[in-house]
Amino acid sequence: MRVVVVGTGTGIGKTHLGVALVAAAVRAGLRACGLKPIESGVPAGAVGEDSAALAAVSNAPIHFPPPYTLVDPVSPHLAARRAGVSLRVEAACEWVDCHAADFVLVETAGALMSPLGVGLTNRDLATALHADRWVLVAPDRLGVLHDVAASNECSSGRHPTSSQLVVMQAPETKDASTGTNADELMTLGIAKRVLSMPRGHVDDEACRAAADRILAALMGGDPAE
Repeated sequence: MRVVVVGTGTGIGKTHLGVALVAAAVRAGLRACGLKPIESGVPAGAVGEDSAALAAVSNAPIHFPPPYTLVDPVSPHLAARRAGVSLRVEAACEWVDCHAADFVLVETAGALMSPLGVGLTNRDLATALHADRWVLVAPDRLGVLHDVAASNECSSGRHPTSSQLVVMQAPETKDASTGTNADELMTLGIAKRVLSMPRGHVDDEACRAAADRILAALMGGDPAE
């Protein structure tokens, strides 16, 4: 199974979820790997922090380096321009295709519509990966109803909505809406399947339990179980 992790924004916990899901897949007895083909803010000659975190919990070989490790800690399109590099979806997909595992998770850099170049976004990369499932990560805070609805609108026609799971990440700072948004997304018909991921280390009991539930939903189980 190939899963692509996209987000409603940046810095909202995609890597936290990705690491937790790869670890859950390994616990389930699967050969699993977590990949990030494009990452900015990576010191020259180093492995990206997100890529390293995903690799640390993978039990299937990962072919380093990823195709695009960019030095400047800015949007990948800008980091690539400053480095004199053009980000190519084909190169990212070819690298992902080199990995053989039962469960391959691919994390994008930034939000769903974050640019990778002129007329090119993470949505194009996610579409080109031909993933079995998309996971949309969103923070459980005020404004998320709009953000998920807008992301769904952007992905319409690119991937079946029945194959997209929304995962609410606990925000760093709670607000009056925190804890209500998952139910509201489903009540309002914005999302069909919504699960939650708590903050904390991925080995914490609550995080492990949540990751196991999310993995079961992705693999075909009932997310309500």
